[in-house]
Amino acid sequence: MGHGRGRWAAALARAAALPPGSVDLAVDGEWSFAQTLRHLVMATDTWLRRAVLEVDDPYHPIGQPNVEYAADGHDPAVFDPGTPPYADVLAARADRQRLVREHLATVTADDLTGVRRNPWAPDHPETVLACLHTILEEEWEHLRYALRDLHVLEACATP
Repeated sequence: MGHGRGRWAAALARAAALPPGSVDLAVDGEWSFAQTLRHLVMATDTWLRRAVLEVDDPYHPIGQPNVEYAADGHDPAVFDPGTPPYADVLAARADRQRLVREHLATVTADDLTGVRRNPWAPDHPETVLACLHTILEEEWEHLRYALRDLHVLEACATP
């Protein structure tokens, strides 16, 4: 996660240099930069806390579910429907990144072959390795989206 962490740190620095409120602006109908970070909090809660660690109430209220979450029969009431302060988003995101780093630092080869329930399809088993891969895939995919949107926001902020 070291390389990705550096890229995310650079993206956060770029976001911090934008005019106030820019992180909450949607770009082309997509999530705002802050919402992307909130979604990664939710993704970590889903795949690490719920699936791997089997926490009963895994979700941080700042998480951002995908559009299909409620339509798929899940209760969106666990998530704050408003626009939380960006500092709170950053704190929740940093905490979830810490949880992933700590888990990866202690996980063993035997742990990786352990079987868990898929959080979206409980009848389908997943290995711990597959769950962790999903977190890393989410990180990379959403970094791409975030960088794309930062480019647009930076262009709009330049006089």
